[in-house]
Amino acid sequence: MVTPLFKKLNLGNQTRIHVLQAPDSFEPALAALPAVQVARRVTGSVEFALAFVITQAELDTLSQKLIQATTGDATLWFVYPKQSSKKYRCEFHRDSGWHVLGAAGFEPVRMVAIDEDWSALRFRRTEYVKNMTRNPAGAISAAGKKKARATRQSAQSAKPATPSPASAKRRKRKSAG
Repeated sequence: MVTPLFKKLNLGNQTRIHVLQAPDSFEPALAALPAVQVARRVTGSVEFALAFVITQAELDTLSQKLIQATTGDATLWFVYPKQSSKKYRCEFHRDSGWHVLGAAGFEPVRMVAIDEDWSALRFRRTEYVKNMTRNPAGAISAAGKKKARATRQSAQSAKPATPSPASAKRRKRKSAG
């Protein structure tokens, strides 16, 4: 049975997951998944990963390892301390520090609270992201910026022109007189 936390993390039917650098406080969450094999190092192909990181160096190193080990639409989460955490301090945050993933064509797509100390940010390869509705300036990859611009342009061209209140009044007066 999948716990509510792992349901939020899109565990699905995974039987093998990678959990890297997890703190001791996360062990009970893993113990609640007896049918799931947990790899503690990047080995073989990675389809689902939770990488706990605090420093920029850890983030960059684990990003490189996981990028090389994933194919297709892998579920890739980076778990990092919240700014409000009283136990941990982090060298990056939700909006910065993800350049290695961006350079490899990944984009952040979902954020989940793990507990009072940790947040998780999911990354996907851009080609698997259907709609990039964010501002193109907020995308971290070249492909993401391009996709966000295209999504924005198609949304704008699909909108019917809405007349301003002033032009609606003028049309009303013309048709009446």
